[in-house]
Amino acid sequence: MDKQAALHHFKEHYFTPLLDIQLDLLEAMFHRYQAQLIFDFKESFRNLCIHILSMQQQGQKEPIGYIHYSFLRTQMLEQSYLYMIEAYSAEWYEDDSDCKLTYDASWAYGPMSTMLETLEQERKIYMGTITSVDVERLILESAPLFHQFVSSLLRLGMAEAVQMPEYLAIQKAERLAIRTGEYRDISENLYVEDQEVLLADHVREHLIHSSEEEPYVYENLKQLSLPHLQLMQKDLRYNDFSHSDLRESQFHTCILIGSSWQRANLEGGSLQGCLLTDADFRYSNLEGVHFRGASGQPYREHGVRVPGLCGLHFEHAILDGADFTDVYSFEHAYFEGASMQGTLVPRKYQQHWKLSEAQRQSIVWTE
Repeated sequence: MDKQAALHHFKEHYFTPLLDIQLDLLEAMFHRYQAQLIFDFKESFRNLCIHILSMQQQGQKEPIGYIHYSFLRTQMLEQSYLYMIEAYSAEWYEDDSDCKLTYDASWAYGPMSTMLETLEQERKIYMGTITSVDVERLILESAPLFHQFVSSLLRLGMAEAVQMPEYLAIQKAERLAIRTGEYRDISENLYVEDQEVLLADHVREHLIHSSEEEPYVYENLKQLSLPHLQLMQKDLRYNDFSHSDLRESQFHTCILIGSSWQRANLEGGSLQGCLLTDADFRYSNLEGVHFRGASGQPYREHGVRVPGLCGLHFEHAILDGADFTDVYSFEHAYFEGASMQGTLVPRKYQQHWKLSEAQRQSIVWTE
């Protein structure tokens, strides 16, 4: 067996099956200990904000334009799973005043150590054709699959983190983006905050005229008055509509993956046929909203599980009279503290949703 054939066989019969097992175990742990993991993340974020404020009070740091959580692939073989957290001014990488701390993500990357140990033994049956370097390369190539759990956790915890007094106290640039990804490589927005007040009419025009060629995504659309909005088949993923007035707005068959609606008012509106994977409706007013045909379908392909790890969040929302008829892939939906008087829910979700007895009694179960 030549080198390439041996690597293909090793990857197919040893590496990939072991990786799938470890990702399944990690996903189970991610859901089971989510509250504690979010708490630990918020503590690291609090410490960063304290450090930023201290530097700013000493005149050593300009208003913050970027906060970046970076994983360091080169350190992983040393079993160091610390993320570098860096705060930059609006100049980003041109800002040379170092402001950095670390975040311990060993909860997500620990399985890599297990895999390295196991695969180091299994490679020996190939009689030297597969080396330790080959195993290490395969392990490092899988790093983004573990990072997706960290990025999902940060996204879940960020809404609470940015409400902490330590964050509110720091000086911010006109636009602040909190991002995550590989160190000085491709990254994604977790949270965007604009100091400049957006005009509702301007945003409305952008939303209405967005298209496949020019989607309107990853935008901060908080605290806007946008009632009676009419949108169909728009890509609006990861937009933040929190605290906005969207009463009687109609979103039909829109892509709303990872969108945030915390404390927004959608009373009497519609999200029919929308893709809502990882959407966050905590504390929002959803009275009478139609969710018919909406989907929370998670993405699952070759170990990639994002979007879909965060689940759908309706904690403390008003869902009285809301209609969940024909929704699908809503198994991972959370309703702690939500008002669900007269909410229409398919009976199949009785076994999936963790509901209080009062919620179960107030729901109208449908076939």
